[in-house]
Amino acid sequence: MSASAIRPSGIDGLATPSAFRTAVREWFDEHAPAKGSPQDFSAIHVVTSTTKAEYRARERAALDVTRQWQQKLYDAGLAGRSWPKEYGGAGAPVWQDDVVAEEQSRYGVSTKMMAVALEMVPPVLFVHGTHEQRLDHLPRVICGEETWCQLLSEPGAGSDLASVSTLATPVDGGWSVTGQKVWTSGAGSSDHALLIARTDRSVPGRGGLSCFAMPMAQPGVDVRPLRQMSGAYHFNEVFLDEAFVSKSRLIGELGGGWAVLRTMLRHERAAIGGGTSGRGAVQLVALARQLEGNNDPLVRQTVAGVVARERLLDLLQARMASGPPVPAGGSVAKLLYSEHARLTANAALELLGVSAIGSADATAEPWNERFLFAPGLRIGGGTDEIQRNTIAEWGLGLPREPRS
Repeated sequence: MSASAIRPSGIDGLATPSAFRTAVREWFDEHAPAKGSPQDFSAIHVVTSTTKAEYRARERAALDVTRQWQQKLYDAGLAGRSWPKEYGGAGAPVWQDDVVAEEQSRYGVSTKMMAVALEMVPPVLFVHGTHEQRLDHLPRVICGEETWCQLLSEPGAGSDLASVSTLATPVDGGWSVTGQKVWTSGAGSSDHALLIARTDRSVPGRGGLSCFAMPMAQPGVDVRPLRQMSGAYHFNEVFLDEAFVSKSRLIGELGGGWAVLRTMLRHERAAIGGGTSGRGAVQLVALARQLEGNNDPLVRQTVAGVVARERLLDLLQARMASGPPVPAGGSVAKLLYSEHARLTANAALELLGVSAIGSADATAEPWNERFLFAPGLRIGGGTDEIQRNTIAEWGLGLPREPRS
């Protein structure tokens, strides 16, 4: 279907937020499934399996659904509205992106399977990338053709990314990269990676790091899935053995990787905070009705708490999108989201009772997945403890913790 066939009528000429929002909402009403409907795929990226092959197949199926939805948004003129036209956008005001995001959150859809590509790569390239890098990647990202992951954490570094030891050694035409990364989401289905590697051993800590856009499909890149207690293989180890990155793939300055990393992490935490796997208020209300517990005062109180937390998270996201900068807003959203995901899944299992233990219960299965997936949200993108430190130091202006 052509873009003009499904584009909201006159969308490019709507200058006021109210008129634009009306057109966008009408399009979503027609093309997006409702939350809680059988077609709802807002939590599609939470999948489990009994084997690596089964997980990879389910992951790719979920990615295909996400790609198709992103392509539909692009064809409708609703993806990357504020991006320059030369990079695939419409050159529209930023507030139009905010309206699209707010309206999309009301429906049973998600693009979180492509969160790195859609929510972290663009700000990194807009702030630190070259014009050629933007031309090379952003038009394919915006229409769902290109997928990305992050190669950041290491077994010996964890959340201390200044201790990264993966080494990028200069070679003819670029760098040869050797080292090991861990806890990488989507490594087995990504075209490219945002890689942080050490390019100068003589400079300790942050100063010797650089950032690269590394192709994943090449000799020297070995992706090994990690089994989680949820049954998923969401995270991966990635072994790099003389993998090659060309000079044109250096993002920012040589030795300036820490500045790129800060941009990346700020948007990663906001992206996790805006995730969908933990936003189960609509589904929890439906579960309470299904189990005929919606007249129980304690059940109603529990469900109301979930709805209130989710609404608070939505309002925070709206404030971050359209208002003045929220100090440490990404960390606040990420911390709230990880806690909300845990409490929501826990509430569902309490409602299900003993049936939550059964492996063959179709109603309980997705809630068990969410419950077992939730602890990972408290680690990925920086642990809860790191978020609290960031909020204290960058949000509240408190002094740093004493360092030993």
